[in-house]
Amino acid sequence: MSIKQLGIELGPNFREHNIIGYSEKISEVVAIAKTVAPTNLSVLISGESGTGKEVFAQLIHDLSERKNNKFIPINCGAIPEGLIENELFGHEKGSYTSATDKSKGYFEMADKGTIFLDEIGELPLASQVKLLRVLENGTFMKVGGSSNVKVDARVITATNKNLPKMVAKGTFREDLFFRLKAVTLQLPSLKERLADIPVFVMKFSSDSAQKYNRSQLIFDKDALSEMMNHHWKGNIRELKNFIDMLTVMETGKTVTGEIIRKYLKTENTASYLPMIIQDEPKRDTDLIFRTLLEIKSDLNIIKKFIIDIYSDKDAPPVYGSNVKDILTSEREIVPTEELSEKDEILLTLKKHRGNRRRAAEELNISERTLYRKIEKYGIEL
Repeated sequence: MSIKQLGIELGPNFREHNIIGYSEKISEVVAIAKTVAPTNLSVLISGESGTGKEVFAQLIHDLSERKNNKFIPINCGAIPEGLIENELFGHEKGSYTSATDKSKGYFEMADKGTIFLDEIGELPLASQVKLLRVLENGTFMKVGGSSNVKVDARVITATNKNLPKMVAKGTFREDLFFRLKAVTLQLPSLKERLADIPVFVMKFSSDSAQKYNRSQLIFDKDALSEMMNHHWKGNIRELKNFIDMLTVMETGKTVTGEIIRKYLKTENTASYLPMIIQDEPKRDTDLIFRTLLEIKSDLNIIKKFIIDIYSDKDAPPVYGSNVKDILTSEREIVPTEELSEKDEILLTLKKHRGNRRRAAEELNISERTLYRKIEKYGIEL
């Protein structure tokens, strides 16, 4: 029996707002989004990874008076720390070697529209100051600039981190946190909306069939029950990837509970499932060059660190030592908690057989942060 024969629909929220599902919790969130959309209030969308935060940011924009202007989504965790201000606020001519002309940042591009800052918890403290200024008076200064730029952009942010804890630790500004959470949308996880899982299965199987030119899968009741009882750590995103994989691997079959159990034996084996790999978009040469500048900056920091050691009169003699000896000398004390963090990262990477994306999701950090820590601790797989 197909899902269609079971009489399942995508729900009224999909017909009106392209939001899949009809559970009470998701309907409540949709109602809040509709209420706040016509205003210019800042909105903070929180929830686990894969719960659809960008979908709701788009919904708020589409229901606002800014709907005819740009909606620009930005993943703060995907931009190298040394480039984030340049990307958000742009730069003036001559601000660095390759800056032969001034450049607009994402905020200028989003003027009169909406900018969506995902993974806001990854924003460096220095950049948080600039963001607070934009929120308070609508002005910012470009990299290398000397005058303020005025912009009218609505800011919607999202995070899967606990921002109050970050505020307590001093890694996120308290004033910015309160400014961002004028309105908070808490998106429910998939385990909180089990009745919507068959609806997602129906939509994703239809989309996957078209995408991969395969026959749409038919699921029996036992298969649906198995998927409803499974804990989807990656929420909607993980479920979608699972249906993509089934569409390719089990095409032409009626998917039974036994087939689902074969792929979902335990949570630990989920990382061994076949995966549909999407081609990553090519980076433009400007971004590559600016990434190289960041690397150069890091090398300069290391160089200064070494020079400081040599010039320190109280330091023990290091004649004949190489760079590795200096950097690993007893002068550098590694805190105990960093060792435990290294062990946790190593164990998580081994658990997922080196899959850094899955490891980052379990550790609740961005892939960029994970790469940086792997380099920091010299982890080899």
